Amino acid sequence: MGGTIVLAGDVGGTKTYLAIYQPSERGFEPLFEARYTTRDYADISALLAAFVTESGQKPQRIVIGVPGPVRQLPVRAVNLPWMIDPEQIKSQLGVVQVDLLNDLQATSYGTLALQKDDLYTLNPGERDAEGNIAVIAAGTGLGEGGLVWAGERHVSIASEGGHSTFSPSSDLEADLGRYLQKQFDHVSWERIVSGPGLASIYDFLCERQPERQSKWMRDALTEGDRSNIIANAALEEQCELAGEAMDLFIYLYGCEAGNLALKFMSTGGLYIGGGVAPKIIARLQHGRFMEGFLHKGRMRPALESIPVHVVLNDKTALLGAAYWGAQDT
Repeated sequence: MGGTIVLAGDVGGTKTYLAIYQPSERGFEPLFEARYTTRDYADISALLAAFVTESGQKPQRIVIGVPGPVRQLPVRAVNLPWMIDPEQIKSQLGVVQVDLLNDLQATSYGTLALQKDDLYTLNPGERDAEGNIAVIAAGTGLGEGGLVWAGERHVSIASEGGHSTFSPSSDLEADLGRYLQKQFDHVSWERIVSGPGLASIYDFLCERQPERQSKWMRDALTEGDRSNIIANAALEEQCELAGEAMDLFIYLYGCEAGNLALKFMSTGGLYIGGGVAPKIIARLQHGRFMEGFLHKGRMRPALESIPVHVVLNDKTALLGAAYWGAQDT
């Protein structure tokens, strides 16, 4: 055998990926992996215990990417009613070492393990192999993070930048901010650039022009996932208002991605992760994302040189947890 058996995980607000790796022998090919609906389990320990039983493996180490800041333990997960406590996991699973990474730290490390087919390039740019890397990921929420070059390898930086204050740059965007401020004490970028954010943008446009909402769309939105219904209606060109909501969403996604790229000066590239981007790849190709990304005045030339990639592999954070575990091992 040989090599530490690592249980790597990516815990999300909607779904969780778990896998067993033996880095010294198998690299990033898992011995066993599974996907779970996160909220089907009372806590992280119950979910991990179910996976260990199903896998038939006995991990010696656990590395988990979790949604939320990992500074003080236990971690209160964002968008989940869980406290994630490494000591509780050690006790209940009988594992000696349990490490937590912020989910965007895990995604950031995962970009280092991706292959060419795992990416769709929006802007080829000019990649600096030793440059900083920025990662932005819209899904249930909005994750932001990245990697900095530390002399011999890239090291991740944890961030909760998705919760920074939304900054409108047009009358329409200012009206959107005011609309959301009626609902929330603080309007962050996550309130707009996320799955729920797309639904909020659609609702805002409906409030401005209620006569434009079709009856079939109003009826469709009474059941199921509103964000998915709006996204599908936009992608299939079934609803003009949904299309406008999608275009505004994509433009603002690009704006915040450009903000992050400037803050990191990410000459190593900007990676768009999360669950939303791969689903709307056809619409991302229309150019609105890059329009927002490059709309930075005199800094436009600097941004034009930054490679921009959509991450198509939804197991990138899982790969990142395994990558981090393998490096440390």
